[in-house]
Amino acid sequence: MKKFLALICAAIIFFAGCGNETALEVKTEKILPTNETLTLTHEGKISLSHELMIYSNVSGKVLEKYFKDGDEVTEGQKLFKIGEQDKETELLQTKAALGEAMTKLAKETTQKNSAAELQAEIYDLQERVKILEDELAAGVIHAPITGQLGIKNVRLGEDVQANKTVLGTIGRTNPAVVRLEISAAEKNFLTASTPKISLKFSDGMSYPRAGTINFLNDTTAEVTFENPEGLLLLGNTVQLDFEGVKVSDALLVPESAIHQRDGENFISVVDDNKEIVQKKISLGGKIKDKFIVTNGLKAGDSIVIEDETIKK
Repeated sequence: MKKFLALICAAIIFFAGCGNETALEVKTEKILPTNETLTLTHEGKISLSHELMIYSNVSGKVLEKYFKDGDEVTEGQKLFKIGEQDKETELLQTKAALGEAMTKLAKETTQKNSAAELQAEIYDLQERVKILEDELAAGVIHAPITGQLGIKNVRLGEDVQANKTVLGTIGRTNPAVVRLEISAAEKNFLTASTPKISLKFSDGMSYPRAGTINFLNDTTAEVTFENPEGLLLLGNTVQLDFEGVKVSDALLVPESAIHQRDGENFISVVDDNKEIVQKKISLGGKIKDKFIVTNGLKAGDSIVIEDETIKK
Protein backbone atom coordinates (compact mmCIF):
# COMPACT_ATOMS: atom_id res chain seq x y z
CA MET A 1 0.00 0.00 0.00
CA LYS A 2 1.42 3.44 -0.82
CA LYS A 3 0.35 7.09 -0.91
CA PHE A 4 1.19 9.85 -3.32
CA LEU A 5 0.03 13.37 -4.12
CA ALA A 6 -1.65 14.19 -7.43
CA LEU A 7 -2.26 17.85 -8.36
CA ILE A 8 -5.82 18.55 -9.60
CA CYS A 9 -5.86 20.83 -12.67
CA ALA A 10 -2.98 22.83 -11.14
CA ALA A 11 -5.68 25.01 -9.57
CA ILE A 12 -4.57 27.82 -7.27
CA ILE A 13 -7.11 29.28 -4.90
CA PHE A 14 -6.39 32.67 -3.30
CA PHE A 15 -7.51 33.47 0.23
CA ALA A 16 -6.84 37.00 1.68
CA GLY A 17 -4.09 37.54 -0.86
CA CYS A 18 -2.41 34.20 -0.19
CA GLY A 19 -2.49 31.31 -2.66
CA ASN A 20 -3.36 27.79 -1.54
CA GLU A 21 -2.76 24.87 -3.85
CA THR A 22 -5.46 22.20 -3.72
CA ALA A 23 -4.21 18.63 -4.06
CA LEU A 24 -5.71 15.20 -3.88
CA GLU A 25 -4.19 12.56 -1.65
CA VAL A 26 -4.78 9.21 -3.28
CA LYS A 27 -4.43 5.86 -1.59
CA THR A 28 -3.67 3.05 -3.97
CA GLU A 29 -3.37 -0.66 -3.79
CA LYS A 30 -1.38 -2.91 -6.07
CA ILE A 31 -3.51 -5.78 -7.29
CA LEU A 32 -1.75 -9.12 -7.02
CA PRO A 33 -3.12 -12.55 -7.90
CA THR A 34 -4.86 -14.40 -5.07
CA ASN A 35 -4.45 -18.13 -4.53
CA GLU A 36 -6.63 -19.17 -1.59
CA THR A 37 -9.66 -21.17 -0.57
CA LEU A 38 -12.45 -18.65 -0.08
CA THR A 39 -16.23 -18.19 -0.01
CA LEU A 40 -17.66 -16.94 -3.30
CA THR A 41 -20.95 -15.01 -3.16
CA HIS A 42 -23.47 -14.55 -5.95
CA GLU A 43 -27.00 -13.19 -6.26
CA GLY A 44 -29.62 -14.99 -8.31
CA LYS A 45 -33.37 -15.45 -8.75
CA ILE A 46 -35.52 -18.45 -7.90
CA SER A 47 -36.63 -20.20 -11.08
CA LEU A 48 -38.61 -23.28 -12.00
CA SER A 49 -36.83 -26.59 -12.46
CA HIS A 50 -37.30 -28.85 -15.48
CA GLU A 51 -38.53 -25.73 -17.23
CA LEU A 52 -40.13 -25.90 -20.68
CA MET A 53 -40.68 -23.07 -23.11
CA ILE A 54 -44.21 -22.62 -24.45
CA TYR A 55 -44.52 -21.65 -28.11
CA SER A 56 -47.46 -20.78 -30.34
CA ASN A 57 -48.46 -22.94 -33.28
CA VAL A 58 -49.70 -19.91 -35.22
CA SER A 59 -48.75 -16.29 -35.78
CA GLY A 60 -51.04 -13.50 -34.60
CA LYS A 61 -51.94 -11.55 -31.50
CA VAL A 62 -52.49 -12.78 -27.95
CA LEU A 63 -56.30 -12.63 -27.77
CA GLU A 64 -56.82 -14.39 -24.44
CA LYS A 65 -54.86 -15.47 -21.37
CA TYR A 66 -56.66 -18.05 -19.26
CA PHE A 67 -54.43 -17.79 -16.17
CA LYS A 68 -52.50 -15.45 -13.90
CA ASP A 69 -48.71 -15.42 -13.93
CA GLY A 70 -47.36 -17.93 -11.43
CA ASP A 71 -50.52 -20.12 -11.42
CA GLU A 72 -50.35 -23.88 -10.98
CA VAL A 73 -51.88 -25.56 -14.04
CA THR A 74 -52.54 -29.12 -15.15
CA GLU A 75 -51.51 -30.81 -18.37
CA GLY A 76 -53.90 -29.94 -21.20
CA GLN A 77 -55.29 -26.83 -19.50
CA LYS A 78 -55.94 -23.87 -21.81
CA LEU A 79 -53.31 -21.14 -21.48
CA PHE A 80 -53.50 -18.76 -24.46
CA LYS A 81 -55.58 -17.98 -27.50
CA ILE A 82 -53.52 -16.69 -30.42
CA GLY A 83 -55.12 -15.40 -33.60
CA GLU A 84 -56.54 -12.42 -35.44
CA GLN A 85 -59.44 -10.39 -34.12
CA ASP A 86 -60.74 -9.96 -37.69
CA LYS A 87 -61.21 -13.73 -37.97
CA GLU A 88 -63.12 -13.82 -34.68
CA THR A 89 -65.43 -11.13 -36.08
CA GLU A 90 -65.71 -12.91 -39.44
CA LEU A 91 -66.67 -16.17 -37.72
CA LEU A 92 -69.49 -14.47 -35.84
CA GLN A 93 -70.73 -12.76 -39.01
CA THR A 94 -70.53 -15.98 -41.03
CA LYS A 95 -72.48 -17.90 -38.40
CA ALA A 96 -75.13 -15.18 -38.42
CA ALA A 97 -75.36 -15.32 -42.22
CA LEU A 98 -75.61 -19.12 -42.06
CA GLY A 99 -78.47 -18.86 -39.58
CA GLU A 100 -80.34 -16.44 -41.84
CA ALA A 101 -79.82 -18.65 -44.89
CA MET A 102 -81.14 -21.72 -43.08
CA THR A 103 -84.19 -19.77 -41.91
CA LYS A 104 -84.90 -18.68 -45.50
CA LEU A 105 -84.46 -22.26 -46.73
CA ALA A 106 -87.10 -23.48 -44.31
CA LYS A 107 -89.54 -21.00 -45.82
CA GLU A 108 -88.73 -21.84 -49.46
CA THR A 109 -90.93 -24.88 -49.96
CA THR A 110 -92.40 -24.06 -53.38
CA GLN A 111 -89.66 -22.30 -55.31
CA LYS A 112 -87.16 -25.01 -56.24
CA ASN A 113 -84.68 -22.62 -57.87
CA SER A 114 -84.54 -20.40 -54.80
CA ALA A 115 -84.12 -23.46 -52.52
CA ALA A 116 -81.22 -24.78 -54.61
CA GLU A 117 -79.48 -21.43 -54.52
CA LEU A 118 -79.90 -21.22 -50.73
CA GLN A 119 -78.57 -24.76 -50.27
CA ALA A 120 -75.44 -23.83 -52.24
CA GLU A 121 -75.04 -20.68 -50.16
CA ILE A 122 -75.50 -22.67 -46.95
CA TYR A 123 -72.85 -25.19 -48.05
CA ASP A 124 -70.35 -22.40 -48.73
CA LEU A 125 -71.08 -20.74 -45.39
CA GLN A 126 -70.71 -24.05 -43.52
CA GLU A 127 -67.34 -24.64 -45.17
CA ARG A 128 -66.16 -21.14 -44.22
CA VAL A 129 -67.32 -21.62 -40.63
CA LYS A 130 -65.36 -24.87 -40.38
CA ILE A 131 -62.20 -23.25 -41.79
CA LEU A 132 -62.42 -20.32 -39.40
CA GLU A 133 -63.14 -22.56 -36.39
CA ASP A 134 -60.18 -24.81 -37.25
CA GLU A 135 -57.86 -21.82 -37.63
CA LEU A 136 -58.98 -20.30 -34.34
CA ALA A 137 -58.78 -23.67 -32.55
CA ALA A 138 -55.17 -24.05 -33.72
CA GLY A 139 -54.38 -20.85 -31.85
CA VAL A 140 -55.52 -22.20 -28.48
CA ILE A 141 -52.38 -23.21 -26.59
CA HIS A 142 -52.59 -25.85 -23.85
CA ALA A 143 -50.23 -26.66 -20.98
CA PRO A 144 -47.77 -29.36 -22.12
CA ILE A 145 -47.25 -30.63 -18.56
CA THR A 146 -48.60 -30.11 -15.05
CA GLY A 147 -46.61 -27.44 -13.23
CA GLN A 148 -46.28 -23.77 -12.37
CA LEU A 149 -46.23 -21.03 -14.97
CA GLY A 150 -43.36 -18.56 -15.07
CA ILE A 151 -43.80 -14.90 -14.20
CA LYS A 152 -42.66 -13.44 -17.52
CA ASN A 153 -45.33 -14.24 -20.07
CA VAL A 154 -46.49 -12.38 -23.17
CA ARG A 155 -49.10 -9.66 -22.75
CA LEU A 156 -52.59 -9.41 -24.19
CA GLY A 157 -52.50 -7.85 -27.65
CA GLU A 158 -48.83 -8.71 -28.19
CA ASP A 159 -47.79 -9.97 -31.64
CA VAL A 160 -46.26 -13.46 -31.69
CA GLN A 161 -44.68 -15.60 -34.39
CA ALA A 162 -45.40 -19.28 -34.87
CA ASN A 163 -42.76 -21.55 -33.30
CA LYS A 164 -40.51 -18.55 -32.53
CA THR A 165 -42.05 -16.38 -29.83
CA VAL A 166 -41.80 -17.79 -26.31
CA LEU A 167 -45.26 -17.32 -24.81
CA GLY A 168 -44.14 -18.35 -21.33
CA THR A 169 -42.46 -21.05 -19.30
CA ILE A 170 -43.75 -23.93 -17.21
CA GLY A 171 -41.89 -26.06 -14.71
CA ARG A 172 -41.75 -27.38 -11.18
CA THR A 173 -41.39 -25.59 -7.87
CA ASN A 174 -39.83 -28.64 -6.20
CA PRO A 175 -36.98 -28.79 -6.64
CA ALA A 176 -36.39 -25.07 -7.24
CA VAL A 177 -33.35 -23.67 -9.00
CA VAL A 178 -31.35 -20.47 -8.86
CA ARG A 179 -29.82 -19.42 -12.18
CA LEU A 180 -26.82 -17.11 -12.25
CA GLU A 181 -24.41 -15.70 -14.76
CA ILE A 182 -20.78 -16.65 -14.18
CA SER A 183 -17.45 -15.95 -15.85
CA ALA A 184 -15.18 -18.57 -17.40
CA ALA A 185 -12.76 -18.08 -14.50
CA GLU A 186 -15.51 -18.66 -11.94
CA LYS A 187 -16.60 -21.82 -13.72
CA ASN A 188 -13.01 -23.07 -13.51
CA PHE A 189 -12.84 -22.23 -9.79
CA LEU A 190 -16.14 -23.98 -9.04
CA THR A 191 -15.33 -26.99 -11.20
CA ALA A 192 -11.96 -27.45 -9.48
CA SER A 193 -13.59 -27.29 -6.03
CA THR A 194 -16.31 -29.12 -4.16
CA PRO A 195 -17.97 -26.14 -2.49
CA LYS A 196 -20.71 -26.26 0.12
CA ILE A 197 -23.56 -24.21 -1.38
CA SER A 198 -25.94 -22.37 0.94
CA LEU A 199 -28.76 -19.91 0.31
CA LYS A 200 -29.78 -16.77 2.18
CA PHE A 201 -33.01 -14.82 1.77
CA SER A 202 -33.10 -11.05 1.36
CA ASP A 203 -33.78 -10.66 5.11
CA GLY A 204 -30.57 -12.56 5.95
CA MET A 205 -32.29 -15.80 7.00
CA SER A 206 -30.58 -19.01 5.85
CA TYR A 207 -32.33 -21.79 3.95
CA PRO A 208 -31.88 -25.14 5.75
CA ARG A 209 -30.92 -27.21 2.71
CA ALA A 210 -27.70 -27.26 0.69
CA GLY A 211 -27.71 -26.91 -3.08
CA THR A 212 -26.01 -28.69 -5.96
CA ILE A 213 -24.58 -26.94 -8.99
CA ASN A 214 -24.93 -27.71 -12.68
CA PHE A 215 -23.37 -25.72 -15.54
CA LEU A 216 -25.77 -25.05 -18.40
CA ASN A 217 -22.99 -23.52 -20.49
CA ASP A 218 -19.77 -21.51 -20.04
CA THR A 219 -21.61 -18.46 -18.71
CA THR A 220 -24.69 -19.84 -16.92
CA ALA A 221 -24.92 -22.05 -13.84
CA GLU A 222 -27.97 -23.54 -12.15
CA VAL A 223 -28.06 -24.39 -8.45
CA THR A 224 -30.79 -26.84 -7.40
CA PHE A 225 -32.47 -26.92 -3.97
CA GLU A 226 -35.09 -29.32 -2.68
CA ASN A 227 -38.19 -27.24 -1.89
CA PRO A 228 -40.85 -29.48 -0.32
CA GLU A 229 -42.22 -26.75 1.96
CA GLY A 230 -42.42 -24.20 -0.89
CA LEU A 231 -40.26 -21.64 0.92
CA LEU A 232 -38.37 -20.80 -2.26
CA LEU A 233 -40.78 -18.60 -4.17
CA LEU A 234 -40.57 -18.05 -7.90
CA GLY A 235 -38.89 -14.76 -8.83
CA ASN A 236 -37.40 -13.98 -5.41
CA THR A 237 -33.82 -12.69 -5.34
CA VAL A 238 -31.52 -14.65 -3.02
CA GLN A 239 -27.83 -14.84 -2.15
CA LEU A 240 -25.78 -17.96 -2.77
CA ASP A 241 -22.59 -18.67 -0.80
CA PHE A 242 -20.10 -21.14 -2.27
CA GLU A 243 -17.89 -22.08 0.68
CA GLY A 244 -14.51 -23.70 0.02
CA VAL A 245 -13.81 -22.39 -3.49
CA LYS A 246 -10.16 -22.70 -4.50
CA VAL A 247 -9.26 -19.59 -6.46
CA SER A 248 -6.05 -19.33 -8.45
CA ASP A 249 -4.58 -16.17 -10.00
CA ALA A 250 -7.78 -14.28 -9.14
CA LEU A 251 -7.69 -10.47 -9.18
CA LEU A 252 -9.78 -9.11 -6.29
CA VAL A 253 -10.70 -5.44 -5.87
CA PRO A 254 -12.58 -3.72 -3.03
CA GLU A 255 -16.21 -2.88 -3.72
CA SER A 256 -15.54 0.72 -2.67
CA ALA A 257 -13.06 1.15 -5.56
CA ILE A 258 -15.65 0.30 -8.22
CA HIS A 259 -17.70 3.04 -9.89
CA GLN A 260 -20.77 2.51 -12.04
CA ARG A 261 -21.70 4.59 -15.07
CA ASP A 262 -24.40 3.83 -17.64
CA GLY A 263 -24.76 0.32 -16.28
CA GLU A 264 -21.04 -0.49 -16.63
CA ASN A 265 -18.28 -0.85 -14.04
CA PHE A 266 -15.13 1.28 -13.94
CA ILE A 267 -12.08 1.56 -11.73
CA SER A 268 -9.40 4.24 -11.36
CA VAL A 269 -5.90 3.00 -12.18
CA VAL A 270 -2.55 4.77 -11.80
CA ASP A 271 -0.61 4.42 -15.05
CA ASP A 272 3.17 4.45 -15.61
CA ASN A 273 3.15 8.26 -15.75
CA LYS A 274 1.54 8.47 -12.29
CA GLU A 275 -1.67 9.69 -13.90
CA ILE A 276 -5.10 8.41 -12.91
CA VAL A 277 -7.05 6.82 -15.75
CA GLN A 278 -10.45 5.15 -15.84
CA LYS A 279 -10.67 1.54 -16.96
CA LYS A 280 -13.82 -0.41 -17.74
CA ILE A 281 -13.87 -3.76 -15.96
CA SER A 282 -15.99 -6.91 -15.92
CA LEU A 283 -16.92 -8.41 -12.57
CA GLY A 284 -17.47 -11.96 -11.42
CA GLY A 285 -18.65 -13.10 -8.03
CA LYS A 286 -18.09 -11.43 -4.69
CA ILE A 287 -15.72 -12.62 -1.96
CA LYS A 288 -16.50 -10.78 1.29
CA ASP A 289 -16.16 -7.08 0.37
CA LYS A 290 -14.21 -7.71 -2.83
CA PHE A 291 -15.20 -8.59 -6.36
CA ILE A 292 -13.40 -10.85 -8.80
CA VAL A 293 -12.34 -8.84 -11.85
CA THR A 294 -12.58 -11.05 -14.91
CA ASN A 295 -11.53 -8.47 -17.50
CA GLY A 296 -9.99 -4.99 -17.64
CA LEU A 297 -7.19 -5.29 -15.07
CA LYS A 298 -3.87 -7.10 -15.01
CA ALA A 299 -1.73 -8.31 -12.17
CA GLY A 300 0.44 -5.51 -10.77
CA ASP A 301 -1.97 -2.66 -11.62
CA SER A 302 -2.29 0.00 -8.92
CA ILE A 303 -5.88 0.99 -8.32
CA VAL A 304 -7.26 3.98 -6.42
CA ILE A 305 -9.10 2.83 -3.33
CA GLU A 306 -9.38 6.13 -1.44
CA ASP A 307 -8.97 9.82 -2.18
CA GLU A 308 -9.19 12.90 -0.02
CA THR A 309 -8.80 16.57 -0.90
CA ILE A 310 -6.14 18.28 1.19
CA LYS A 311 -4.50 21.74 1.27
CA LYS A 312 -0.87 22.62 1.31
